[in-house]
Amino acid sequence: MQRSHSKGFTLVEVLVVVLIIALCAGMIGLVNPDSASRQARREGDRLLALLQLLRQQAVLSNRDYGLRIDPEAYRVMRLDEQGQWLADHDWRGQTLPGNLRLRLEATEAGPSLGQADRRSAMPQLLVLSSDETSAFTLWIEHRNAPLLVLSSDGIQEPRLETAN
Repeated sequence: MQRSHSKGFTLVEVLVVVLIIALCAGMIGLVNPDSASRQARREGDRLLALLQLLRQQAVLSNRDYGLRIDPEAYRVMRLDEQGQWLADHDWRGQTLPGNLRLRLEATEAGPSLGQADRRSAMPQLLVLSSDETSAFTLWIEHRNAPLLVLSSDGIQEPRLETAN
């Protein structure tokens, strides 16, 4: 009596191939852990959430806040009773990853961000207790190429969009 051998793969062979593919995919993830676009999206989402929280906090506490933006970092400031802008220690400052930069365009900010005095203690974006903010456009850039744009007209909520 002859045995007929069917042609095909066994379940063990298929599982071994799937395991090898999964290991290769995992190794690729280790080589390129975080792309610039993912980092920019994370920073954009973080900035958008911060601005939304500051607007709510300003209205609820009847305080005026500001955001000091440098090309590589940003921090929250608060207007005290004497009319002085102070770093607000309730909000942690944020430093961007080394390959990302911020570029701000705001009419109330005076000189452009790149020309501003780095020792200046004034915020460029205002978040007022009247639920208004400065009108602004903020680009998140990678190697001088804009990836995301965060903008507001000063009245409506800020919007985060992909740069064209």
